[in-house]
Amino acid sequence: MFMKTFTFFVSFLFAIAVLQAQDYQISFTGSGQSTTIDSIQIENLTQGTILSLNGDDVLNLVGVLGIKTPTGNENMIKIYPNPMITSTTVEFFHSNTQTVWLEIFNEIGMLIAKQRTRVQQGSQRFEISGLNAGIYTVNVRAVDWKYTTKLISLGNNSGNIAIKRQSTDKGSSSENALKSTKDIVQMQYNDGEMLLFKGFAGNYARVLTLLPTQSQTVNFEFIPCSDQDGNNYAVVTIGVQIWMAENLKVTNYPDGTPILLVTDSDAWGNLSDNNTDDAYCYFNNNSGGEAGTFGALYTWAAAMGDNAVSSNGNPSGVQGICPSGWHLPSDAEWTQLTDYLGGESIAGGKLKATNNWFSPNIGATNETGFTAISGGCRSSSNGSFIEFEYGGYWWGSTEELSFSVWRRRLYYNDTTVNRVDGNKSGGYSIRCVLD
Repeated sequence: MFMKTFTFFVSFLFAIAVLQAQDYQISFTGSGQSTTIDSIQIENLTQGTILSLNGDDVLNLVGVLGIKTPTGNENMIKIYPNPMITSTTVEFFHSNTQTVWLEIFNEIGMLIAKQRTRVQQGSQRFEISGLNAGIYTVNVRAVDWKYTTKLISLGNNSGNIAIKRQSTDKGSSSENALKSTKDIVQMQYNDGEMLLFKGFAGNYARVLTLLPTQSQTVNFEFIPCSDQDGNNYAVVTIGVQIWMAENLKVTNYPDGTPILLVTDSDAWGNLSDNNTDDAYCYFNNNSGGEAGTFGALYTWAAAMGDNAVSSNGNPSGVQGICPSGWHLPSDAEWTQLTDYLGGESIAGGKLKATNNWFSPNIGATNETGFTAISGGCRSSSNGSFIEFEYGGYWWGSTEELSFSVWRRRLYYNDTTVNRVDGNKSGGYSIRCVLD
């Protein structure tokens, strides 16, 4: 029995050495259109794991997930952070004024610290510090009740254990008292992995990426990006540009005029290449769930809207069907993006999402947060739908010839952003850029 205990503890200490290099706490703030964050979605782009938090939660990145509060105590006792390094907070609720004992036991069940305190009704917080590395049991008890939870310490402390009372929040119920407390939510993380954060606040959504190396605060600057139909889009900053992080899916021009929906292949194939026919569609005419993810496909006349021009070299700033304050990117603005990312030959990998592409999705890291996905396109010659999950195509505002426009293409088996011309009656996706 002793040998089993010793082997377990040696294995645990080995895990501790790994954990100490990956114990970062990430908190979140909002600015711009909202200082309050409703929720946050976190994706580990390396592992493909996803976690959702409430807006005031704290993310704890650890090498190995720690011990959670037992289910039966979840509304009555919390301990955070867990694992701890230098200190942790024990919070519990009780319903009347009475004497309580807080006790700490080591991994072999020996009582190593305790404190007896007379407390009032409400939510109580105590700080524990000085624990060496190990697994501990924490008891909080009174004459007629007891709460128990587990605690991991990663610290290399003095062993002088201290239990310090922090505060009391008076309240009528454990639910009211403890729901106001920020949760410390763990996510498994290895050094060198890229995380994507998506923060939501009302109608606003903001995307950013981070390679954490320390504890820090992440700020979401919320910027309006809502189209005529009331769709709200996530946005992302890349260099000095701010882009939509989703494909456009609007079906009306900014003045409320409907864009023509063309489902028939022959009708689409007969559209003019001379910037006279506006139309949109969904890939394979599927207006269901996929449309929400991949957006719509538009002709160039539809993309340009009432601001369409016939001369070459359209300037940036053409709103077209983009949300107010946003515009269809010019050829120069697309080039500015790829230049910032190191050139066309490698920029595609940094822009491509790690999912929604056919395998092998070569070089896809999405380290920019642009989240380019493969929505395919619609042929200008016969109206057929092609290359879904193989290729992604996005319009620009700059004409090459009277019947063609410079656009950008990404492909599943390449890291290149291709600058190619396309007939104006082709059906392609749209990303807008902030004015």
